[in-house]
Amino acid sequence: MKKKKWLIPVIIAVLALAGLLVWYLNKDKNSSGTDGVYVQSIASLNGNVVADRYSGVVESQQTADFKAASGREIEEIMVIPGQNVAVDTPLFRYSIRDAENKVASANLEIENYNNQISILAASGNTTDIQLQIRQLQYQIQVQQQEIAGYEQEIANAEVRSTIDGVVKSVNENGIGADGMEAPIVVVSETGDFRVKGKVSEQSIGSFYPGMSIFVRSRVHENQVWHGEISSIDSEPEQNNNNYYGAGESSSKYPFYVTLEKTDGLMLGQHVYIEPDFGQGEKKEGLWLDMSFIAYDESGAPYVWCGTDGKLKKRTVTLGETDEESYSVQILEGLDENDLIAWPDETYTEGMKAVTVMEGE
Repeated sequence: MKKKKWLIPVIIAVLALAGLLVWYLNKDKNSSGTDGVYVQSIASLNGNVVADRYSGVVESQQTADFKAASGREIEEIMVIPGQNVAVDTPLFRYSIRDAENKVASANLEIENYNNQISILAASGNTTDIQLQIRQLQYQIQVQQQEIAGYEQEIANAEVRSTIDGVVKSVNENGIGADGMEAPIVVVSETGDFRVKGKVSEQSIGSFYPGMSIFVRSRVHENQVWHGEISSIDSEPEQNNNNYYGAGESSSKYPFYVTLEKTDGLMLGQHVYIEPDFGQGEKKEGLWLDMSFIAYDESGAPYVWCGTDGKLKKRTVTLGETDEESYSVQILEGLDENDLIAWPDETYTEGMKAVTVMEGE
C-alpha cells in the first residue's frame, strides 16, 4: 500500500523536536562561550513513534437492514440470529388478512356500482343519467386501483434477503432500546471482514479515506493487520470510552477500515486501531534527520559531537536518503550512543559539550 504524503510533516516534527530544543537552549548560551553547547544522544532523537490507539470491532463488509413497511403487521419471522441465508431467502412475512378483506370489500363496492349503473341505464338516457353513470364508472376505477395495490401487498407478503450472509439480529417489534424504529432483521454479508472504529470530533480532522492503518490484536501485541480507511460516517454517534486510554464523553464518528488480509480475524473480534505513522517499519542501519548534517568548504559532510565533554567535528559517510521522512542513512562515523548538537556557525572545536539531561 502506498505511503501517504501527509506523514512527512508528522515524522519530521517528531524527529526534529528534540533537536529544536537543543538549538533553543544553545542560542543564548553560545554567545558567552562559557556555558557550553547542549548535545543529545542519537538514540533519544530516534525514539519510536507512538501512535494513538482506538478501539475497533471486526464486522462483515456489508450489513443489510430489513425494516417493516409502515402500517403493515408482521405475521411471522422466518429466521433466527446466527442462521445462514442466501439471496432471496424469506426473512419475515406480513399478514395478508387485512389486504384480503379490503380486496373483498372493494369487489363488493364494484358489484354495487355496476348494479346502480344497470338500473340507471334502464331508466333512460338523459344528460343527468349519463353524468351519474360516468361518476359511478369513475368510482369503479378507483376501487380497481385500490384492489391492484392490495394484491401487490399480498404478492409481496414475504420480505427476502438481498445478500448472502448471516442473520446478525432479529427484533420482533421493530423498536430499538432508544424507542426509535429499528430493523426487524439485520443480515451481515459473508466474505472478507472490515474493522469498524470510532474517532472523536476533536480528532476526526486528521482522518480521511485512504489513510494507512494498522489493526492490532488485543491479545497478541505483535499480531498486526494492515489496511486503509475506506469511509467515515458524516453523522456522529454518541458513546463513551471508545478512545483507548481516554474516558471523556464526546461525539464519536464511525469509520471503517478495509484490510489487505483478514487471516486470523473472527467476526465480532475486538481489536486496536492505529494510524500508520511508519511505526511498523524498521529501517536497517543508522538514520539521522538531515538537519543535523553540516558540510565543510570542500563539501564533506560532518556533525558536531560531544566527546569527553568537548565539542568536536565528526566526519560521516552518508548513504541513502528518505525524502518522505527527511532523513539520511549514516554508513560510518556515528552510532546510537553518540551525542550530537544541532549545527551552528558559531561552534568551534573544544567548546564545552553538555548533555540535555545535565543542562536542564
